[in-house]
Amino acid sequence: MSELGGLTGVLAGKTEPGVYLWSVPGSTRRSDVVDAAQGAGWRPFWLAGQTVTDKDEFLEMSAEGLEFPDWFGHNWDALADCLTDLTWATAMAGYLIVYAGWQALAQEDPESFGTAIGILAEAVDLWRDSETPMTVLLPTTGDEEAAPELPLLT
Repeated sequence: MSELGGLTGVLAGKTEPGVYLWSVPGSTRRSDVVDAAQGAGWRPFWLAGQTVTDKDEFLEMSAEGLEFPDWFGHNWDALADCLTDLTWATAMAGYLIVYAGWQALAQEDPESFGTAIGILAEAVDLWRDSETPMTVLLPTTGDEEAAPELPLLT
């Protein structure tokens, strides 16, 4: 699992739960991340945001990628509610959200991006000291101009 860089520490509980920019090793594949998370008892979620450029698209992507229940209201409050409830998404060791392609929303709708990251961070804080912590990773190559000021997981 060392080929997954800093993700190894997250899944082993050695890295504090948080929202991180993740310096992804070059050969990392989505299936490798999902397999590693599941193998460690974490529930992985993948948000494919490469074409998501506004709030409505982000909320739709979240509903699909995070497998929200039908009652999800497609607004910021509903996003927060679903992320802080999670009774519908069981996990043994934790929740891992990988938000790939976040750069599109950050560049096209910085306000919505900031709101989304804020809601994700609040959910991480809520789950931090539970038996099933949450971590959110934003894969990066390190050269994005739109990179938020988040800690870097390498």
